[in-house]
Amino acid sequence: MKTTLLSVLITIAALPVCAQLSIGVTGGYSHATQRISDRTFAAQDFASPNPSTFAKTKYTPQWHGGVMADLRLFKGLYIQPQVLISSKGVKEEEERSYQHWVDGTYKTRLIYLEIPLNIVYKFRLGPGKLAVGAGPYFAFPLSGTYKDEGTITDPNHQPVGGFKNDLNIQFDDFVVSTAQGKYYKNSDAGINFIAGYEFKKGLLFNINYSLGLTNVYPKGPEQRKNAYIGVSAGYMFRLWRK
Repeated sequence: MKTTLLSVLITIAALPVCAQLSIGVTGGYSHATQRISDRTFAAQDFASPNPSTFAKTKYTPQWHGGVMADLRLFKGLYIQPQVLISSKGVKEEEERSYQHWVDGTYKTRLIYLEIPLNIVYKFRLGPGKLAVGAGPYFAFPLSGTYKDEGTITDPNHQPVGGFKNDLNIQFDDFVVSTAQGKYYKNSDAGINFIAGYEFKKGLLFNINYSLGLTNVYPKGPEQRKNAYIGVSAGYMFRLWRK
């Protein structure tokens, strides 16, 4: 993780030799979720020959903000590195049937240091420029929380108990499935797609889709990959022009 982060920061630091350089601030709203596959945990977690599970994955409101640079490589083509604090997560609603019926809500929130490296093409449109692009992102966790709450009823729909937990997420790339607590990986990576409009005075508006390609949940057996739709505003200051 440290090697990857160092390589990214060195690349960003070397970019100002290219040409026109602007720096700025950006921030906004993230409509976040996780793409979850291989939901086979019901039969493994509970000693029932025919468990049934109904799970719904929902988006959850999050945020992102930080600094960015805009460097022209040649006419129309730019590279836009960003260093963001980005909040990601997911809300899950689940009903499980085995010896009893479990109805629960599960919320995960993850705070990352995120570094998108977007290659952007700009062309004039009206009073400003329309920008479209894409590029990789690398992210490193800073903190995380997991909360769940639910009820347990018997086959006659009578309440027999409930549960409520509030845990700090731990980060480790290698975790055995029997480990206690909630664990996520020490890094995340994926692709970022971006489109926006930039005014001459420096004001800009962007919409982006962040598609995680890394399974960030090593404990398994399901795989979890971060994703979010982001809407942001920012302001750029031109430093110099070659």
